[in-house]
Amino acid sequence: MKTHPALAALVSLALAGCSSSPGNIYVRVAHLSPNAPAVDFCVQLGTGNYTGPVLKGLGNTAGLSYTQVSAYVALAPGQYTVKIVAPNAADCSTALANLPTYTLPNLTEGTYATAAAIGLVGSNTTGFTVKPFIDEVTTPAGKAGLRFIHTSPGTPAVDVGVLSGTTFTGVFNDVSYPNTAAAGNGIDANGYANPAPITGATLAAQVTAAPGTFPLTIANVTIPAGQVDTVFAIGILGNATTPLDTLVCEDTVANPAAATLSLCTVTPAPR
Repeated sequence: MKTHPALAALVSLALAGCSSSPGNIYVRVAHLSPNAPAVDFCVQLGTGNYTGPVLKGLGNTAGLSYTQVSAYVALAPGQYTVKIVAPNAADCSTALANLPTYTLPNLTEGTYATAAAIGLVGSNTTGFTVKPFIDEVTTPAGKAGLRFIHTSPGTPAVDVGVLSGTTFTGVFNDVSYPNTAAAGNGIDANGYANPAPITGATLAAQVTAAPGTFPLTIANVTIPAGQVDTVFAIGILGNATTPLDTLVCEDTVANPAAATLSLCTVTPAPR
């Protein structure tokens, strides 16, 4: 099994937060598939050999469980293929549950990206897949960063914004599975808005086709200037085991308590 030399830089990258080294790209994997088992992953640059299992190489033999997001891994620029493997797999030869491989876009120097494992294993309509999203880890001066990604299979399109009393102000509008908001009206090409710093606000998701219906709310949201958060809608609407929730990841920092994971928090929805 080959070990990519860049993997050794992960711990120092995690401690450094959003700092980067010249010549690298930074990729993390998010486990957002409600019925998929824990996973590890291998990566292949072009037609080269697979590297990994990545998390095992960093001492994490348990892999990623549902709602966990790996820390960013520093890699050489290029186009990568991701193979999902079992935690603590001996090598990269066998994909978990015979899942196919997934190709990321060609990533250039300095790019941050999340490869999100989404959908339901065994579903004919919203089947398991890996979808890439380009991340941002900095903001304009004096601004916060916020993005919403709809990764809840079967949940209708939603508008996400600020709820103050009974007044709802949409920011990310008509976002359907498995997407970010369309660019325009203050949303950039990667799905981010850059509002003024947010303090103690309530964020809510309103069903686009049923205004006033809020299946998700997050109270007391604070995002200071310079911080970038991604909010994922996760889970299955009406499911008691993996209910509709939000996963909030602070993209500008890593988790100092677990160097192989990003700092993310599940916020339960009202039941």
